[in-house]
Amino acid sequence: MSDLEELLRTDLRDAADTLPADLDVDALLDQGHRLRRARAGRRSLAAVAAVVVVSLAGWAGLAHRTTTGVPDPASTPTGADAVGFVTFEGDAGYRPRSPYASITVRESNGMLTLAVRKRASDPPTILATVPLKTDQATTTAISSRLMLATIPGPTQWVDVVTSDAAKGAFRPNVGYLSSVGVTVVVQVADEAQQSKRWVDGLVWRASDGTLHSSAGSVVSTATLDFSDGPLTVYRDPGLAEVSYFDTLNGKGFASTRDHDPADVVKLNMSKTGTPGDSEQFALGILPPGAHDPRVTTSAKGAEVVTGVLQPDGAVVFVARYRSDAKPKGPLITKVAYTDAGGQTRTYRP
Repeated sequence: MSDLEELLRTDLRDAADTLPADLDVDALLDQGHRLRRARAGRRSLAAVAAVVVVSLAGWAGLAHRTTTGVPDPASTPTGADAVGFVTFEGDAGYRPRSPYASITVRESNGMLTLAVRKRASDPPTILATVPLKTDQATTTAISSRLMLATIPGPTQWVDVVTSDAAKGAFRPNVGYLSSVGVTVVVQVADEAQQSKRWVDGLVWRASDGTLHSSAGSVVSTATLDFSDGPLTVYRDPGLAEVSYFDTLNGKGFASTRDHDPADVVKLNMSKTGTPGDSEQFALGILPPGAHDPRVTTSAKGAEVVTGVLQPDGAVVFVARYRSDAKPKGPLITKVAYTDAGGQTRTYRP
């Protein structure tokens, strides 16, 4: 027997001496099986969560998940790291689909560089390099399907207001560059836009809860309390938009443009969701000075909530109907209200 073999045998005997004499092998095996089942259960729950995320992402208004850049582990300092780039990863389960496997926005020396990969294995291709402004919101058309925007400071959510000429579905990707204190947004269109100005601007909620517009206008807001939670409705006169933010729908937006004459009801009706969990909704605003809206819907069980925007005083309403059963005709069939002169008016979509 060699000296090495003798040394190994001695070490094994010493290790065996440390084990308890009454070791229950069956109990250990049972514990191991339970741990394995628990791990499998966690993987199953993760898979279910992934399916839920993909299902919720059927609406183009959803904010896509963001992968933020982090330093190489070998050089990671002990303190908080400033993030200098964000990467938005494409996902076949999301609609609209991105034309790229990944989109990376990186800041360096007062510039922002946007690079893409057609496939994950491809080297990055730089599409644009633009000046970075940290004191104002900006929007830059990168291509007929990509728009890059920046917002000073962190945000809770961002609403990208597309132009009337824009067509198709859109997906906003939002990330934060803590190295320069700027939120970056990459808006992806599912089809090529005919005009280079296919985005009018941005409305966002800052980290302190206040709403802001890239047009510099005062954004009026109202909170509508539905049975399952509140909605924030807002009006931006600078971008001519009335919209609401739905926390229950995963940062979703529904909006109507405010270009029409002031003396008419402005109404937008739409629907979203997936089979088994669909929702129809309508957003409306009364003419100036009008009040007391009486909204008639085509769906039994639809919930309608009204509110007053502050500070501009306009009356708004939102109707929601969550069911697989489609109502006959439009969700809203009639809106009666009292105008500024005290007369009863009726609007039919």
